[in-house]
Amino acid sequence: MSRVKEALHATLGAASQTVIPIRRGLSVRRTKGGIPVVRLHYTADPHRDPELNPAWKEAERRAYTSQASWDREQEIMDEAGGGELVFGETLVTYWNKIVITDPAWRPDPSWRVEAGFDHGKTNPTALERCYIDHSGTLYFCGEYYMPDKEVWEHTPVIRQMADIDKVAACYADPTIFNMTMQQSYSAGKPQERAKSINELYGEQGIELFSPFSLDRSDVSFAARVMAHWSNLDHREPSLRIACRNYSERPQHGLHNWDSPNLLWEMMRIRRVKLTAQQLLSRNTSEAIVDKDNHATDACKYLLMSHPEPAEKTAHELAVEAVKPLVEIGDLTSANIRYLQKTAVPVTRPIRIGRYLPRRAWRAYW
Repeated sequence: MSRVKEALHATLGAASQTVIPIRRGLSVRRTKGGIPVVRLHYTADPHRDPELNPAWKEAERRAYTSQASWDREQEIMDEAGGGELVFGETLVTYWNKIVITDPAWRPDPSWRVEAGFDHGKTNPTALERCYIDHSGTLYFCGEYYMPDKEVWEHTPVIRQMADIDKVAACYADPTIFNMTMQQSYSAGKPQERAKSINELYGEQGIELFSPFSLDRSDVSFAARVMAHWSNLDHREPSLRIACRNYSERPQHGLHNWDSPNLLWEMMRIRRVKLTAQQLLSRNTSEAIVDKDNHATDACKYLLMSHPEPAEKTAHELAVEAVKPLVEIGDLTSANIRYLQKTAVPVTRPIRIGRYLPRRAWRAYW
C-alpha cells in the first residue's frame, strides 16, 4: 500500500499522462484533469507472467481469433485492430482445415442445399450456394459472380448452375423486393407499373429469392464466421469453403463446385482504420471497410439466417469451469468441479393422477 501511495504522490509533480510504475504489471498516471488512472496488466499475476509461466500465454492466446483482439483485450492497446484483416490471419493459419482443395471432393447428394444472393449492376451480382451436412457444418461450394450485366443476362447462366433446382431457400438483399424498377412508356399504351428486381428475375424463370430480414451488420457477420472458426487447434471448422482455383484477383463467371470469389473477398476484408487525430476523440472502430464484399454479403444473408454454431459439449464446458482451479494448482477441487459439470442428472418419474395415500406412495416407489 505504501508503494501505491508513493506512486500517487509522484504523479502530482509529474506531467499529465506520465506513467509511474508501482510494480511489474501495475502502474498509475494522472489525466489532464488530475484524475488518477491505474493500469493493471496480466503480468502482475505471477501465474500469468510470461517470464515465470510462458505456458499460460501460449494457451490463452489460442482462444483469440487474431493478434489485434489479443492486443486490445490483454495488452490494453486501444488502437489495436484498425486496418487489420478480419478473416485473413485465420484463413492463412488454418487454410488446410477451412479450404477444401481436393479436386475430387463433392458434397453428399443427401445434404440440404441453400443459397445467398446479392444483386448488383455496376458491382458484381453474386449467388453463393451452400451445402449443410447432417451435423450442421456449412460448405460453400459453387457461386455465380458477374458485374456489369442486366437481369436478363444473369438468368440464363444462373439456371445452368449445378444443383440450382435443389436449392431449398435462397436469402437475398431485401432491397430487391422494393417496387423501384420503372417500366418503359409508349404513347397510346397504358403505362406499366413499377416492378421489383425480384419480379424481373421471376419473369426470367428464377423464383428462388426470399427477403433476408435479420441482422445485416458486417460486424455481427464477422463475429458469426469467427465463431464457426474458433478453437481450430482442437476441433474441425463448422464453415468450410471449396476452392480448387484460388487467385489474387476476381474470377468472374459461373463456378459450379468452387467459391473462389468468396474466398478472395474474405482474404481482403479489413476493419476501418482511424487516423491518429480521430483516435483522440473516438473509440477504436470495429466497422468493416465497405468494399469488395458482394460475395460475402451473399454469404452473410445465408449464414445469419441460420442458428448459432453447435453448443459446446459438456466436456468443453467442464474444462472451461475448472481452468482457474488448474491454474492455481488446486487439482483436487478441479477434479470435483469437473465431475459435477459432466455428471448426468438422475431424474425420477413423476406420477400423474389422483393423490395417493402415503402407504400407496411407498408401494409405488
